[in-house]
Amino acid sequence: MHPARHPLLAAGLAMAATVATIGLAPGAAVAAPTSTPAISVDWFGSAEPHAHTATVRGRFECGAERGLAYIEVHLSQRARRTSVTGFGFGVIGACTDDRTAGTWTATVPADAGAFRPGPATTTARLVVEPNSLTETTERVRLRPHCPRR
Repeated sequence: MHPARHPLLAAGLAMAATVATIGLAPGAAVAAPTSTPAISVDWFGSAEPHAHTATVRGRFECGAERGLAYIEVHLSQRARRTSVTGFGFGVIGACTDDRTAGTWTATVPADAGAFRPGPATTTARLVVEPNSLTETTERVRLRPHCPRR
């Protein structure tokens, strides 16, 4: 055997022995699914100034949590010289063994004033009863609401 290949062969054998000792098969070292709940907000939402509402969407993952689940959404937007804020819910049902992830939608009514197209800040909380809470704060861009015909 060529002398330059001995170190490579020895390194390969050492790695194989380590993998066998740890109990991993080659290719088994993949990322495990997250065990904690997670929530995200889509980059774009929609504003309907005449109805004084905005709609935001996103994704959720239950992780290892199981139980009744819902989304709380706080939305704030700097509009002209004032701030417009609102609070809404997204109902997603329950986190079960059959349903561990999905999408959510929440329509947020403005407390005073009206949401307009433009940048806004969303704080979304995923609550899985009885005691799990995950939160994210993200910027969104509200676009004009276009009703489907």
